[in-house]
Amino acid sequence: MEWTATVRSDSKAPARMAGGAASWGGIGSSSRWSVLVWTALLVAMVVSFRPAVPVIWGDTPSFVESALLTLEGGRPTVAGGRDPGYPAFLATTFAFGGDLGTVVRVQEAAWCVLVLALAATARMATRGAVGLVPVILVATYPGLLLFRNVLTAELLFAVFLNLATAGLLVATCVDNAARCWAVAASVLCAALAACFRSQGLLVPIAAILMGAWLARPGTVTRFAVMSVSVAMALALLVAGSRFGAAASDQASAVFVPKTLFCNHLNIVLASDAARREIASVAGDRADATMARLDADFAAKPGRWPVLGFFGDACLFDTALDRDVADGDAVGAAAAYRRIFLAAVRDRPLAYADKVLRQMAYGASVAWPSYGLDPAIPISTDDVPHVSDIMTRHGRNIPPTELQGEPVRIGLLSDVPGLSTYLFRALSATFVIAVIFWTVTAVGRRRRSQFVTRAGIVVVMWAASIATAACAHTLDIGRYLIPAVPMVGLMLSLFAAELTGTIARLRKGAD
Repeated sequence: MEWTATVRSDSKAPARMAGGAASWGGIGSSSRWSVLVWTALLVAMVVSFRPAVPVIWGDTPSFVESALLTLEGGRPTVAGGRDPGYPAFLATTFAFGGDLGTVVRVQEAAWCVLVLALAATARMATRGAVGLVPVILVATYPGLLLFRNVLTAELLFAVFLNLATAGLLVATCVDNAARCWAVAASVLCAALAACFRSQGLLVPIAAILMGAWLARPGTVTRFAVMSVSVAMALALLVAGSRFGAAASDQASAVFVPKTLFCNHLNIVLASDAARREIASVAGDRADATMARLDADFAAKPGRWPVLGFFGDACLFDTALDRDVADGDAVGAAAAYRRIFLAAVRDRPLAYADKVLRQMAYGASVAWPSYGLDPAIPISTDDVPHVSDIMTRHGRNIPPTELQGEPVRIGLLSDVPGLSTYLFRALSATFVIAVIFWTVTAVGRRRRSQFVTRAGIVVVMWAASIATAACAHTLDIGRYLIPAVPMVGLMLSLFAAELTGTIARLRKGAD
């Protein structure tokens, strides 16, 4: 009965809005614009499709080797410091007879699901066609399109991260049991995202807290649904994230603590407590170790200007592992962790300043102009490496088959000047939208739908990059790519709220 009443009410709306004006075969102005925008979105998706050609990048060899080790061992296993989610996906594809081309086709299908889900969410949350325009820009964004072909975890992490955000937004648009199920789906997607990238560990925590606030499971059934979803999310994190994966090499065992150590090398070298800790673990090699760290810190100073130094020079300096623990992976990991914690305790303000600068950088380039080359760059040095790994595990693939042909990224990559200015302008608009949301949230005594929904996007966006800001560096644009669809949702909500605000002001003036 309720559904029938809703349909009847909506059927009269176009006539009232159009005021008897001409329409396309009886379709009102609002519906006409909706059809046009949906058509534009579908056209943008269709013309963005590219051949299913696998593209090798620097992280690909570690992912492929981790996948084959996972397939052979029957449990999540990582090599080269990678997270286990993407290797598990590759291993599953191989187990069902697929190849690297199949992986790309699945990634393309996942991209389609993401774009359509974002469009449906934006339409539901804004109740207008204007909310779909930023989603069209997401569908044509070169920085996201290129990852459909690249054999790395970026796209699938983006898919689950943004599906989790979309699920929470959908929960604000429905009631009762449907809201509880939407929150449960969001929590599971957030946990899967953390399995694909451990830097997203705050995402499931944020999803669980906001989901519990939205769902308010007051009945036994809803409480059971929420409890089961949280239990399943925790099981995924325990079994399928870095916490439950077996390290197959020294690089994986020391990856996290060494990343913390190396990406805070400026704080480490400025801390007397950290220097004493280095001298303690290095012993007679202390002078040589400090000389090596000074050289690593001075390498390529302009490579990551926001961080202030090139952290990878230290991260890939394997001689450091021998200096701090005689090559023992577990001992080296413990030593790096102690040194990092000593530096943070000694220089807390320097660490806080570093994190704030990274977060500010992330906000200013929330929609970075990334992937502007006409064709997806291929790491030719890693192609033979991937071929050797496949051959070593009984899957003979010559390098010539992996080389492939250059794959064009998309429409806007052919006009890099326009793309750069467009997405920088959108990043600036995102910052304005966040400021507008903050003012609205503080200034209004009653809770509005915009404050709630935009707050969900802001919290999930911050959770997706906060760990990277605390532990790594955001100077590399691809660490921000997964947040791009969320930025589109924020712009959709902002555009709808701004349009409504202007309409109310005009009505008041009249």
